[in-house]
Amino acid sequence: MRVMSWLQGRSREYLIRCWEWRELLLAVALGLWLAGFWVAQDGWYHRRALAWLVPFLLLGADRVIRTAGAIRWLWAVALLLGWQVLSRIWAEPPLVEAGGAGDAVAVLLLGAALAAVGRRKSFGVWIIGGLAILGTVVVIYSLGAFYGGPARALASDRFRNVLVYRDLFGGLNPVLTGMLCASGAVAAAWFTVRNNGRRGQIPWSLVLAVLVFGMMASQSRGPALGFGAGAGILLFLERRACLSAGITIVAAVGGYVLAVFWSGVATDVIERGTTGRVAIYQWFLERLSGMELLVGWGFGTVSEIPEEELGWFVHHPHSSYLTQLVLGGVLGLGLLLVVLGWSLREAWREGNRGQSLWMALLACGLGSLLFDGAEMFTLHSAPRLELLLVVVPACLLAGQAFEQQHGSGGSSSREE
Repeated sequence: MRVMSWLQGRSREYLIRCWEWRELLLAVALGLWLAGFWVAQDGWYHRRALAWLVPFLLLGADRVIRTAGAIRWLWAVALLLGWQVLSRIWAEPPLVEAGGAGDAVAVLLLGAALAAVGRRKSFGVWIIGGLAILGTVVVIYSLGAFYGGPARALASDRFRNVLVYRDLFGGLNPVLTGMLCASGAVAAAWFTVRNNGRRGQIPWSLVLAVLVFGMMASQSRGPALGFGAGAGILLFLERRACLSAGITIVAAVGGYVLAVFWSGVATDVIERGTTGRVAIYQWFLERLSGMELLVGWGFGTVSEIPEEELGWFVHHPHSSYLTQLVLGGVLGLGLLLVVLGWSLREAWREGNRGQSLWMALLACGLGSLLFDGAEMFTLHSAPRLELLLVVVPACLLAGQAFEQQHGSGGSSSREE
């Protein structure tokens, strides 16, 4: 504030306003960066967009540093990240960037900033809500762009978010598109449940319907499993209040089934079997023994399966938990489970206080990553979405839970 005393006139007034609004500005900046998971062309551009957060992190540095020092869950995250960095000592070169020191610092700073924002309950909630609304716009646009021509049919071609990887693969992988839709749909279901009046319920019901339709069109069972877990948590914690959301979900699923039926095109949603998951898991597990089982291959090791091994090329182990075991060993997986278990405990407590959003989002994210995904606490995983599905809600939850337990504004009232 001493710097501001040297300034005069409007410059001083603007800086004072920015200082007073630093938490809000940081929340907006973080929300805009997180929007990149839906719209950024690829991970390279998205990671470099982190530079745009630097001025807002500096402006709110006092809050971020104070939060990092106060929330013990972040200390556990730091320990996990430290193990991932340490494991690179015995990793087999050439190393990829996941788990590097710079990656760990960036994830920890991002986590502390999200936790600082999460201490203001409304900020965290509306970041999640804003992403769901953005997702709805992206899904509507992508449905038109992807199925707009005669070359693709709703039943036979799995839906893709056409804004991501549009130049390389014609859109984001259907499974990852489904994961985005599932997480957004769980958030939309929570907002639908929490709005009692029609003016609030109708818009959120439309958001929910679009995202559920997008998830179904991706024909991906992992996202459906995650959505089922998240919706189940909402039903358990909210009970009768879930009627409107339940009707919307059934209508959206029914609409998709009818659209597929009317198209007259056969689909292999059920017939895809395990899509090679068992063979992939067996290949990795057979190569873990002795010290490698204890400490892993080391983060940064390429966790791919060459085409000649299974008959097709595998980019990653297709399970975030197996990936952690392969790269970090039993010790790394144990640290991850401690961090996640801690988050689930706090989410359950918040759910019992009337804030079921975080438990539902974590259930969705963790369920979706059972049979897909790679490293969670990194900016450089191959799928990229683990951070959004698990780490972001966990960090926002950590801030809110801390404020509930220690802050002056810790009210347990239900948020409308």
